[in-house]
Amino acid sequence: MNLMKLKFTFITLLIALFFSSCGIQPVVPDKVTDVKFSNFNFLKGTVTMNMGLQIRNPNKFSITLHGMELAVKVANVSLGTVSVDEKVKILKDTTQIYRVNVNAQLTDLISGIPTLLSAISKKETNAEVNGWIKVGVFGLRKKFPVNIKQEKVQTAEEKKK
Repeated sequence: MNLMKLKFTFITLLIALFFSSCGIQPVVPDKVTDVKFSNFNFLKGTVTMNMGLQIRNPNKFSITLHGMELAVKVANVSLGTVSVDEKVKILKDTTQIYRVNVNAQLTDLISGIPTLLSAISKKETNAEVNGWIKVGVFGLRKKFPVNIKQEKVQTAEEKKK
């Protein structure tokens, strides 16, 4: 039994040494690729938006996304907080687009609805995303802060030629 504990402790120390020596580089969303408003339901009083987040993994090993919590603003209107708990693998040295849905209550947005409708009609707006993302590898997890403030974000799909 003591041999098992010793092996576990040794492996844990090796993994900790691995992370401290080479250092896990931050794996965070670095850009909002687009924002699509998919549903304004006036009867239920909700607005649904789908947003693409570009996540870059600069590390020499794959990372698993274990969750995120992000406060989202579009066109300077707060849409609330997004919490995601699903696991997603991000391969080494890659950039991946991760889609999240944001659900907001119309009562919370009542003063911002004209601004949002204007952003949709212009097909471009600004976006702000703040919060954290939790990633891990080999059973170890680390939270990184997310701070994106972007001026030009597409609000409608480009027409494919």
